[in-house]
Amino acid sequence: MDIIRDIFQSIIDLGAPVFLPIILTIIGVVLGMKLPKAFSAGLILGVALVGMGMVMDFMTANVGAAAQEFVRNTGVQLRALDMGWAPALGLVWTWEYAFLMFPVQIIINIFMLALNWTSCLNVDMWNVGNKVCTAFVITYVSGNALLGFGFAIIQCILELKNADCTRYRLEKLTGIPGVSMPHPMFLSGIWFYPFTHLMDVLLPEKVNIDAQKIRDKIGIFGENHIMGFIVGCFIGVFGGYDITQILTLGVQAGTALTLFPMVAKLFTTSLTPISEGATEFMKKRFSGREFTIGLDWPIMAGRSEHWLLMILAIPVIFIYAIFLPGNIVLPFGGLMEICLIVPLFYLTMGNMVKMAIGTLIGLPVHLYVASYFAPHFTRLAETTGGATVPEGQMLAWLGMDISELRWIFAASSEGNMIAIVLLIVTIPLAFYYFKSIKKEDLQYAKELGYLNEKEV
Repeated sequence: MDIIRDIFQSIIDLGAPVFLPIILTIIGVVLGMKLPKAFSAGLILGVALVGMGMVMDFMTANVGAAAQEFVRNTGVQLRALDMGWAPALGLVWTWEYAFLMFPVQIIINIFMLALNWTSCLNVDMWNVGNKVCTAFVITYVSGNALLGFGFAIIQCILELKNADCTRYRLEKLTGIPGVSMPHPMFLSGIWFYPFTHLMDVLLPEKVNIDAQKIRDKIGIFGENHIMGFIVGCFIGVFGGYDITQILTLGVQAGTALTLFPMVAKLFTTSLTPISEGATEFMKKRFSGREFTIGLDWPIMAGRSEHWLLMILAIPVIFIYAIFLPGNIVLPFGGLMEICLIVPLFYLTMGNMVKMAIGTLIGLPVHLYVASYFAPHFTRLAETTGGATVPEGQMLAWLGMDISELRWIFAASSEGNMIAIVLLIVTIPLAFYYFKSIKKEDLQYAKELGYLNEKEV
């Protein structure tokens, strides 16, 4: 058992920018690509991952510092420090059973492919850490590791099914064929979809102020660098900066918004040949079957709607954090609310009005869930030595993927009646979501020319 643990830990220690290119290169060769072409595609993926991480760190460090200054000025006591996703997932990998989830996810994917229960070949192996997180939080809350792994297995299955039901939606948004999105954050659609569907009914499609339309209507003021500069300056004023610091932050925010779509193009460059190779491979060996390559969410990162709303949401996050009764989380590492705003972008097809409404509703949920799980992350850090926690402080993860579902699963496992009722409600909502989102996906398939009117 220790040998197996050491093998998987050594793989994990490579980090996503090294590990995923190796996996992608191997997959490319298996699919029949020549080694140099497969290696090139894999290496570009690593470059894209490093580039996206650098820009994210740059944005968080500069915009986050201004937001932190505001909190210091208020004197509010929020004792649980938000780590952000990278330290949080790094911490859960220190859990003693974490290494088991790697083979579990691979076996589930192979099993479902063999039985034709999914068409998604999930190569986004780095996000196995999210399944580890689910197993960990439920195990720590319930005291039952089997229950934790049981919910994590359900998550694996639902991620693959969701990828199947949204593949054409993803192609409509990115222009990349043959890919899908088995990322856990999109399972939030189980609870988000009824709200976004209600907004579809109440708000006409023309009620939209998405970034692309702003760009078309107001010229340079819709450009990424201009929007970033304006919003960055606003955050600087909000943080009490002087004029020099305000202008500097404006340029930094403009830089980040300019670089995001540039880096995102590298994902397309890397993944298109792999997608084409997978399609040809499956056509030769599985007559009549189609397969998609399951990837991480940054292939959508070129759209500016995400980043504009994330920046605009930062002051709102701090207002909520300060005034929500019962919240103990100090926002920091998770200021860019990816796991709330990106699924809303996905469900609303980039409608900024609907995304903004959903963000206002979802932010308090994320803060309360982060407060709920803070003692458990802190206990893990203290037990394993994965992080140093000052006395009187706690560690939290604001913007946790599928926050609402993880809270429902964990709290219901310890007998919380509200959570049990919500768990029961989640079941019909899941059926409604998957049925409805699949129907919408067939419409996108028709628009993209994959199906005719009769097939829809």
